Amino acid sequence: MKVLKLILGVLLSALVLAGIFAFAMIGKGGSAFEQTYSMEYDDAMVPSDSRSLQLGKFIAESHGCQGCHGKDFEGLIFADAPPFLAVGTNLTSGAGGIGSTYSDADWLRSIRHGVAPDGRGLMIMPSEVYYYLNDQEAGALVAYLKSLDPVDNELPSFELRPLGKLIMGVSDDMSTAPNHMRDATRIEAERGVTAEWGEYRSTVMCQVCHGGDMQGGQPPDPESMMAPDMRVVKSWGLDAFLEFFEDGTNPSGVVSSAQFMPWDKFSYLGEDELTAIYMYLETL
Repeated sequence: MKVLKLILGVLLSALVLAGIFAFAMIGKGGSAFEQTYSMEYDDAMVPSDSRSLQLGKFIAESHGCQGCHGKDFEGLIFADAPPFLAVGTNLTSGAGGIGSTYSDADWLRSIRHGVAPDGRGLMIMPSEVYYYLNDQEAGALVAYLKSLDPVDNELPSFELRPLGKLIMGVSDDMSTAPNHMRDATRIEAERGVTAEWGEYRSTVMCQVCHGGDMQGGQPPDPESMMAPDMRVVKSWGLDAFLEFFEDGTNPSGVVSSAQFMPWDKFSYLGEDELTAIYMYLETL
């Protein structure tokens, strides 16, 4: 009987300690979620000509914006999970949208640094990738988003639930603004069928899922499987690489899910851009 009481006492103590730890981590994660950042931003590089709008449309459609913000950028709830309610903002000027209130600086700060106008960090906004958009493409993207037709769609705010706060408190994997102070050098490359341009396009498009070294990683979508090591495409050959983006079938006959590997969206890139990406991947 004494041994049983001792065991129960140890278990009870462990549960109490675990509860105290969890409570502390939830508080820590909640504080991190509420943190705000002060950041000035120049809004002088957003163009308005038709060619820039076309480039901005290409960037928006080829870089995954619709995956979180909806086909017409009307916003959507893309994950309702125990850690969080993940909401892609309505980017238009319709009811519930931010398009009528954002300045050029607000757009650029949100896209490149993951910081909202009120200083909040934008959860699950891959600004650590979009930071590397060159000035021309970042400005063109903002110009296009400002031109969107208004769509009325009022959505709830992003909600970080207790489990999410606990996870954030324990680790830094759910940082609210992973890029808010970054000043890394952007790749300066001339557009063309070159490995240099392929590196640029891969940096601002592929690394978010495949990792900074392109050797595989966990995509932002928590339901997605691990993204593979992209060095494998060197063994495919260019023709097979280009054919993959026609129907998502790799040389082994495996068809990739367009939900997690948006091969169908890469058609916006065209053969020259895809060839440049392949030329870069060959150098890894």
